[in-house]
Amino acid sequence: MGQINLATLESKQPFALNGFNFPDFISPSIHKGEMAQTHYFFQSSKQSLMSLRVDLKGEEKNCGNDLVKAKNKWSVDQDKFPYGQTESQWWEYCLAPHSYLALENSIIQVGLNLFNRFLHIDFSSRFAQLIDPGVGNEMLSTTNWFDKTTGELWFASWSVEGTARRILNPRENISVTIWKFPLQKKSIKQVWQGDFSDSLHQLLLSRDRSFLVLTELGLYSEENASAESENQKISVEKKKRRKELTPSKILILNLKTGKEWRLPITTAGHVEFDPEEQNVCYLSCHNIGLMGVKVGIFGPGIIKKIRLDENGPKLEGEFSHPDFHRITTHIVFRHRGKTLIGVSGYPDKVFLINAATMTLYKIIKLEKGEKIDPSASPHLCGQDSYGIIASKDGEAILVSGTGFINGALIEKGSFSFKKDIEGYGSNSCFTGHLGVFNYLKE
Repeated sequence: MGQINLATLESKQPFALNGFNFPDFISPSIHKGEMAQTHYFFQSSKQSLMSLRVDLKGEEKNCGNDLVKAKNKWSVDQDKFPYGQTESQWWEYCLAPHSYLALENSIIQVGLNLFNRFLHIDFSSRFAQLIDPGVGNEMLSTTNWFDKTTGELWFASWSVEGTARRILNPRENISVTIWKFPLQKKSIKQVWQGDFSDSLHQLLLSRDRSFLVLTELGLYSEENASAESENQKISVEKKKRRKELTPSKILILNLKTGKEWRLPITTAGHVEFDPEEQNVCYLSCHNIGLMGVKVGIFGPGIIKKIRLDENGPKLEGEFSHPDFHRITTHIVFRHRGKTLIGVSGYPDKVFLINAATMTLYKIIKLEKGEKIDPSASPHLCGQDSYGIIASKDGEAILVSGTGFINGALIEKGSFSFKKDIEGYGSNSCFTGHLGVFNYLKE
């Protein structure tokens, strides 16, 4: 296992959550055009905020040469990158922070969007490192799973060549390997290998270690010809072209029997398991794609409730809503005897869903955001996303976005607390999810 120490810059400021019972949490930000990111660590018990800036400029070379070689092998234009991005935009996307995973000894693993190194941060000693897990310079899944009982990190990988090939054909299967990595022993063991996808977004195991779920956040779109009227045959010349999402997939493995299933999902995002029923999980289907650096909304998203058993996955319900757009974050928590799914609904809503019935429990509104035009497909987002967490007692929701924190009591149904975060500039933006590591991970 190789590692590279990174330059960091620390700052502090007082920050109180005005009596809300939220855990310590981390919020990510990127500095556009600088290949740098800042991680804001909110310490509720100390009523303080520490920010740690990490400079990653030049680190794209770790897999940049591999991508050049793969493009040459498959005759891919060297100026062509996924999602219509430029070279600098692509590497900035790849190295952007997305999620957080608590490891051992106060180490936090930052989930980078698409890269062949893990970013590890320790807020107690203020250091950051890029870690090479030793899987042949392959790209690594974004959000992974750590087994606290064995000290093993589970993740997936694929070759940079696979991503180069998917520039030409985003529907093409590529070889994927799933690993478990005992961090203290610095050894690695292959768990599974087979055909799947790139852009692997989250890997998660059920609490009893029976099932593994791996999601692909494809974000590709393609132009399709469509008739102006379903009941009217028209000539090819009169057909209009519109962009449609390329289907994503999820992989489900039964780790005890070896059975596997692949399911098509509209922009497969994240998966969370139920806190009460260990073989029930909830999948987010975002219905979004990347158009250069813009996020395009193709329609409402869906949260699917899936039960896993020896016969495979079974759909037990799903939730959607006309305003259920760009559902970046979903969390599952207990509130007054109910299991709720909290979802960020772009641009200005938090949806709370009753997990038992998959029906709407409540919508809590933020300040008015941009208007989403459902007739324009895709609608290009003009605002940043935001992340959410629940309080320790399940009574409140916290929202963090670009430069702000909002808090709301669920039963009150409105945001009563708002505070700005110092340190955000005009080139900074929130990206990804909030990380909680001092009570949900215990």
